[in-house]
Amino acid sequence: MPPINTDAVIAVREAISESTFSRSPILDDPRELAGPTLEWYADKVCEADGVLVHMLSDDHRDSVAHNSKASWVAGLAHGMRKPLLMLAHRPFKCPTDYLTLLRTHGTAEQASVLFHSWRESIDIRPRRSRRPELVREDASQSLHLRDLSLGEPVAENERTRLHEYFVETSAFYEAKSADVSLFVGRRGTGKTASFVALDEALRRDRRNHVCTVQPVGYEVDGLIQLLSEDWRTAERGFLVESLWKFLIYTELAKCVTESIAARPVHSQPTTEERALSEYVSHHKDVLLSPFSQRLNRAVGQLSGSGALNDIDGQRARISEHLHIEHLGRLRRLLGSALHTRNRVVILVDNLDHQWQAGTNTQALSTLLLGLLRVTQEIVSDFQRDLEQRRRVNVAMTTFLRSDIFSHLEPLATEQDKWPVRRMTWSDPDLLLRVVDERLSHAGQSALSAKEIWKCAFPSTVVGLPPYQFIIQNTLPRPRDVVFLAKEAIAIGVNRNHDAVTEQDMLLARKRHSNYVFGSILAEDDPQRLMMEPILYEFAGSETEVSKSEVLSRIEQAEVPQSDNEFYLHLLCDVNFFGIRTATGYTFPEHDNERSVLLRMAERLSLENDWGDIWFKIHPAFYDDLQIE
Repeated sequence: MPPINTDAVIAVREAISESTFSRSPILDDPRELAGPTLEWYADKVCEADGVLVHMLSDDHRDSVAHNSKASWVAGLAHGMRKPLLMLAHRPFKCPTDYLTLLRTHGTAEQASVLFHSWRESIDIRPRRSRRPELVREDASQSLHLRDLSLGEPVAENERTRLHEYFVETSAFYEAKSADVSLFVGRRGTGKTASFVALDEALRRDRRNHVCTVQPVGYEVDGLIQLLSEDWRTAERGFLVESLWKFLIYTELAKCVTESIAARPVHSQPTTEERALSEYVSHHKDVLLSPFSQRLNRAVGQLSGSGALNDIDGQRARISEHLHIEHLGRLRRLLGSALHTRNRVVILVDNLDHQWQAGTNTQALSTLLLGLLRVTQEIVSDFQRDLEQRRRVNVAMTTFLRSDIFSHLEPLATEQDKWPVRRMTWSDPDLLLRVVDERLSHAGQSALSAKEIWKCAFPSTVVGLPPYQFIIQNTLPRPRDVVFLAKEAIAIGVNRNHDAVTEQDMLLARKRHSNYVFGSILAEDDPQRLMMEPILYEFAGSETEVSKSEVLSRIEQAEVPQSDNEFYLHLLCDVNFFGIRTATGYTFPEHDNERSVLLRMAERLSLENDWGDIWFKIHPAFYDDLQIE
C-alpha cells in the first residue's frame, strides 16, 4: 500500500474490509514493517488468493520509490499467475510492461468500483486445513528447518493464526474483565495482537457481542481546520465529545444490525432486534456509511460553526449536524436489543494511523483526548437502567501508542483516574515465552520448544545460548524477538542448512539492526522529524556516552536548541539509550519511568563523582551504526 492515505487508498481499504478478504488481509504497511525482504514478498504473494497494488500519481513526491516496488510485486504476482489488480492515481504514465493490466482512477469512488469489479471477477475457493503429517517415532528426524514457520512479527498480518500462540499477560486478563481499559504501549509491544486476541476470546462466548472500531483513515486537514476555529473552551469540548458519541453509537448500531442480518434463516430476530434494524435501515444514509466517511462528513458539515457568536447557536448547529436526535433513539433501541447479552464490548484501535509527518499533533491530541473523556460516560450511560432505556453491560477498550499518549497527558486532568494498562516486556522470561509459543506451533513435528532450540539452533552464539543472544540484541518488544528468530531461520533455509548456524544468527542480527533503526524513526514527533539525522551522529561512537556528549551530537545534527532536551528524552523512551543507575544501565519502559531514572541519575552522578549523567546505546543498534 502507498505510504500515504489518499482518499482512494482509504476507499479501497474500506472496500477490502467489507469483502471476503476482510478476515486476514496481508498489508505491506511501511509504517508497521519497515523494509520487508524479497523473501517476505515472495512468500506472501505465493500464499495469497489475490494481489492488489496501488500506485501513486506521477506528481506525488514518493511516487518513484513506491511505484518501483509496487511494479516489482505486481510482476511477481503476475508471474505466479495470481489474480492481480493494479490501480494508479491519475495522472499516471503507464509503462508498456503492464499497460493492459493497470487501471487508473480519478476519484476514490472510481477506485472502489474497480476493486469490487475485480473481486467479483475472480474465483476464490475456500481453503481446507492441512492434514497434519504423521509424526515418526523418532520425532527429531521429522524436524526440517524449512517447516519452522514463526508467523508474522506484525499482528495485522497474523490474524488467522495469532490465537494459537498469543501470550496472555496479566494486562490482557484485566482488560478482558474491566469495564473501561486503555492499553498504552510502544510500536511492536503487542497492542494490535491484544486487540485481535481480545476480539477472538470474547467472541467465543455467544452471549457476548463485540464491536470493533478500526478506521482506515480520516481527513486530518478538515478536522484541524474545524478545531482551529474560534470555539470557546467549553464548546470545543462539547463538540469533540458529541462527535465521539455520534461515531461510537452509530458504529455500535451498524455492527449489531450487520450481525442480525448475518444470522442463518432459521434464527429469526426478536421484535426488539427487528425494530433496531428497521430504524437503522430507514436512516442508512447517516448510520451505515463507514466510520471514516461519517467522521469526514460530520467535520465538513460543522465547518464554520465556531464563528457563530452565541453559544446556543453553536450547540444547536453541533446537535443538528451530528444528528443528536438519533442518539437518544438509538440508545433505547440498542438497550432493548442487547439487554440480554452477557457483555457488549467495544474495541477501538488504529486511531493513531494519522499521526504522521506534518500532522498537527495539537488537533489530533484534542480529538483523542475527547475519546478518553467520553468513554466512561458512554459506558456509564449504558450501564444505567432508566425509563425506556434498558441496562446493557457495555465495556470499552482503547489501544494507543505510548508516544501519542505522552502528548495527551499534559492536557488531561485527573490522570490518576485513567484506567491505563501499560504494555511492557522488561521480563526476559516473558519475551522468551513469545518465541517458545511460536516454535511450539511452528512445524509438524512433536518437538517441544526446548527441543527445537537444541535441534534447530547452534548451541552458542558468541558464547551465549541462542535464546539469550536474541534477547540481548533486540529491543524488549515481541515484534523484535520474533523478527530476529524468524530472520535467522530464513537465512538458514536460504543457505540450505540443516540447522541455523552461528553465522546465520549474526547475519540475522545485522538485518534486525537495520530493521529496528527504521522502526524507531516512525516514533519521531511528526512536526519535528529530526530523529534520523540525530541517530546518524552516533555512528561509530562509544557504547557509553555522557549527557554533554549526547547534547553535543544532537546540536551537530542541526536540531534547534529548544528541542535538544526533547530528543534526549525521546531517545530514552524508544530504548536507544539506557540510563546509568546504581545497579547498572536501565532502559526505561515508559516516559514516567524515564523521568524518575533521569532524576536518580543526576543525584547519583553527584554522589559517586561520575562527572555527568551517563547513557548506554542499546546493542540492537550496534550493527547498523557500526558501533564496536
